[in-house]
Amino acid sequence: MSKLDDILKDSFHEDGTILILRDKYIGIRGCMELARNEALKTVKQLVLPGNQIFDEGLEALTESPYLGNLELLNANQNEIGDDGAIVIANTENFPKLKDLSMFGNVIGDIGAKAFADSPQSKKYIKLDLYKNQYTREGYKALTESEYLKNCEELEVYRE
Repeated sequence: MSKLDDILKDSFHEDGTILILRDKYIGIRGCMELARNEALKTVKQLVLPGNQIFDEGLEALTESPYLGNLELLNANQNEIGDDGAIVIANTENFPKLKDLSMFGNVIGDIGAKAFADSPQSKKYIKLDLYKNQYTREGYKALTESEYLKNCEELEVYRE
């Protein structure tokens, strides 16, 4: 049994539809292992802030064949930058994802523009990009995006 298997044992809630991995420090490797885990088939909410997954870990999740039911993803404070933002903004592997939180990462203007320019962004009811690294240029792209005009909660303050 791997370290991740031990963590997962106590992290599933609501009949396996919610997986809370807050501050478990699973890292990139753990995230890659998680993405290959069949137990994710029932997961609708994946909460993994503070795990140091970086762009590579997020990319592994977007490539998982088991996250097709995902409705909410909280990837706050994981050192995710533009590459990770581009990947998740453009993935078609999360057709049900409506609530995406990427608070406190290192997404710059390129990543902000990826969300602003992606047709996949039309599905978001909530998109939280608060406290990232984009400038006024990224902020403007997000707030003026045609694809995000129906997003009910667009959190884009830089502070």
